[in-house]
Amino acid sequence: MTHDQQFLVGSLMTLALLAVVVGGPLYILYRLMPRIQRARLDRQVEHHMRRGMANQGSIDRVRDKLTREYYEEG
Repeated sequence: MTHDQQFLVGSLMTLALLAVVVGGPLYILYRLMPRIQRARLDRQVEHHMRRGMANQGSIDRVRDKLTREYYEEG
């Protein structure tokens, strides 16, 4: 095998190795990213819904308190 052939084979092997080392994780991320984004969105929605429920409880307590004060005065 001549020096030029060895250089060509080495270059191709280097490109193949880089393709596997860099391309593999990129492909896996490309395939998993929709699931990751969907899970993140679900967590955000759940957080906001829980805060809304907590706020609704506070709103109900304040409304009941104000209603009682209004009827005690009137």
